[in-house]
Amino acid sequence: MDFSNIDIKELACFVYEALKDAGIDAVLVGGACVSIYTKNRYQSYDLDFVSYEELRHIEKALERFGFKRTGRCFAHENCLFVIDFVNPPVAIGQESVRHFDLLKTAVGSLQLLSPTDCVKDRLASFFHWNDEQALEQAIMVAQGCATVDLSIISHWAKREGYQEKLQHFLKKLQ
Repeated sequence: MDFSNIDIKELACFVYEALKDAGIDAVLVGGACVSIYTKNRYQSYDLDFVSYEELRHIEKALERFGFKRTGRCFAHENCLFVIDFVNPPVAIGQESVRHFDLLKTAVGSLQLLSPTDCVKDRLASFFHWNDEQALEQAIMVAQGCATVDLSIISHWAKREGYQEKLQHFLKKLQ
């Protein structure tokens, strides 16, 4: 694999398949999902995976491809992207996420947040930390993916206690 010319979706699929081949389950979350769903209108340079597996087992699965571990992150000398393993479980605000999308490409498959959960994930950063960039990412995904369900997002935001910020998002979305 030529890691110097790989895009984020191909790398995410490659990593997911390498982990799966080692018997490790993982889910892509965060900004890399935004990059995938917006076809790189937003470009993340880190891939956040959630896995219950111990990092030493993940390290064994990735080191044979030239990835070196530093803490919970993995980097390859020829690759622009960093792979980060964030703590489980997959959760958005107070809500646990148990169902994921499976994306299939020529490189392989990838388990990741659904477009709706991706928007919620970005909105959680906006709601909790006033992250305007995360708000813009949520808008890009919501505008670019026909499967985003605004009613699910609205119910979630109300349960989280962020009705006013939800209205700000919905107004900017128009």
